[in-house]
Amino acid sequence: MQKTALTRQHLFMLIAPFFWALGHPLGRIILKSVHPLQLGSVTLCIGFLGLLLFLVVSGKIRQIRKLEKKDFLFSLGLGVFGFFLYQILTFSALARIPASMNAVLVSTNVVFIALLAAVLLGERLSFPKLIGIFTALAGVVLVTFNRGFSVEGFSLIGCGLSILAALSFSIYSVLGKKLLVRGDPLIIAASALLSGSVLLAILTASTVGFRGTFESPPLTLLMVLLGLTMIAVAYPLWFACLKKLPVSHISIYIYLTPVFAVLLSLALLKESFAWIFWIGFVLVLAGIMMTNMIKPGKK
Repeated sequence: MQKTALTRQHLFMLIAPFFWALGHPLGRIILKSVHPLQLGSVTLCIGFLGLLLFLVVSGKIRQIRKLEKKDFLFSLGLGVFGFFLYQILTFSALARIPASMNAVLVSTNVVFIALLAAVLLGERLSFPKLIGIFTALAGVVLVTFNRGFSVEGFSLIGCGLSILAALSFSIYSVLGKKLLVRGDPLIIAASALLSGSVLLAILTASTVGFRGTFESPPLTLLMVLLGLTMIAVAYPLWFACLKKLPVSHISIYIYLTPVFAVLLSLALLKESFAWIFWIGFVLVLAGIMMTNMIKPGKK
């Protein structure tokens, strides 16, 4: 029974980065006509409404009564880091540096997660686990720069914003782990989504506005799809796994996001990639296996 549950959790950890990666090729199509802030705001709002509908239909919405007021407020605070700030920092970085470079820098959130989990949660950060993390990171570099290394458009400010985005997601994950000890993962994810989507909607409305966002029905359907998969499904799955396993143990799966993103771009956008991509792909999988072979423990 325990083995079946563990297998299910690892499946969830594969689904979440796949749905996150789906936002890259589909987002590229949508952003030809929609502003990044508009896309981010719409997907967050759709994601929240989709998750809220599931909670109401399934009856799990009643679990919110078991969440203490301080935990509910803490959940809202998580949304500031995991959704609101993360979106702003990532978009700001993409305005200054190439998307491939941003993908590598954002992937450093795994390193931040492992370090923060060791400091704040007391999770053991062994040398073999560190080797696995940096092996996977090397694979991400090869995957995202599979056409060659370039510093075109390089910006120290852009790189700094990208790293801050990685740190923001790391804080969201590690603090979320502490909260999940006492709360239901779906309720916590919904609360975080609520604050993140409201704040981003207010920012979007006060800056670029929403005019023209829904003029194209096909693009509207794509935004709804992204909101439901990338937000309403992926983040609750991530939180569900955080509740059962050490955060540094599962965070390595984030490295699969850029790998899936490149594969999806190949299928949906007919992009081609150099042979070095496949070396990076193997390194990412090797890093995941090395990290998960290490039995998690406490200091």
